[in-house]
Amino acid sequence: MNNPLLRICVVLLVASVSSFAQKAKPITACTQTTFAAFKPLPKLKYDCPEGSIDSDDKILKLPERLSAIRGVVKELEGFTNAAWWQAEVDDLNACKIHGSAGEFTDEEKEGWKRGDYSLDLFGNHELRLALIAEPCYQTGYSGSNAFLLYRKNGKVFVSQVLNGYYSRVDNSVGIDFASLNGQQLVEVSTANSMPPSLVSYFFVIDAKTNKAVPKKLFKDGNKLTNKMYSAMLLSEPKDLGLPKEAAEMKVIRSKSLAPTFSVYEETDRGKIDDNGRKLRRIVYRWNGRFYAVQNRSRQRAGIAILSSVRSPRVSKSDARLYPSPTLATARWQYPKMSVWDRALPDGRASDTRVSAAFRLVNQENRD
Repeated sequence: MNNPLLRICVVLLVASVSSFAQKAKPITACTQTTFAAFKPLPKLKYDCPEGSIDSDDKILKLPERLSAIRGVVKELEGFTNAAWWQAEVDDLNACKIHGSAGEFTDEEKEGWKRGDYSLDLFGNHELRLALIAEPCYQTGYSGSNAFLLYRKNGKVFVSQVLNGYYSRVDNSVGIDFASLNGQQLVEVSTANSMPPSLVSYFFVIDAKTNKAVPKKLFKDGNKLTNKMYSAMLLSEPKDLGLPKEAAEMKVIRSKSLAPTFSVYEETDRGKIDDNGRKLRRIVYRWNGRFYAVQNRSRQRAGIAILSSVRSPRVSKSDARLYPSPTLATARWQYPKMSVWDRALPDGRASDTRVSAAFRLVNQENRD
């Protein structure tokens, strides 16, 4: 997740503290060059049904609305001006706020530092996320739609990645990028305050259509999904007795997928006390194809599967995950490579030796 305004806005709502001023980029003006490249984003326009309430999901399926969205996509495809793509998105947002080239007013400078302005453009010089406000749906909670713009060979390809999104949090949407097997991976992150939570959606750019398609990175039961949820921490990890890397939803780090990341679940059985909420930490680990939950119960299950991998009682899906009891299979369960090398020095693993290796790894983990 990559949105420096996000946590600040939620904390302001929930805990009444402010630290945005230290995180905002110090923009103080709309430059003449950027203003020349600036172009307002299109507006979504359709008539609200008479007598409707803005929380009615039926609005999302109105033919007039769907037609209007297609019109917005068509307009966004016209954002081909090279100068617009060369300009920084922060500078373009600044020109939208000021409305002309020139220095910010004192009020605008303070408002920018505090994060008072709702931003609607994010991204880099190749991929940009545009937020278009809803005229009829969830207007009290910043109802909007998000469109991903991808520039290639002078053309712009547009994909809708959020439909009828809304939140109690201002500036609750962010974007981040990573490279995955030669593909451009895009994370669209969102947040809400009731309850304090984060949800991210992951996409890749299809090489044939140049459109964004869901990238199913996460194992959820027996299926894969491109969506990940976490309760939001209202304290720093260190204040909760957690390691620094335990911050929630850090799937992308330094433009690459993280080997592990943490999410949190609010539950009465949670052992983490975060401002009166009981949370349970869940760690996901990358296995080369997708993220799956890593925990002690999974390690114990891994021993049972490895011990019977050649038995007819093992399902075909489990057999594909654990094709043979080798060192590489065992290593997937826990990353301490040196421990596995000592436990299984020849790279082969009998049932007994794998079980012993798991015990060694767990013992060193506790120590």
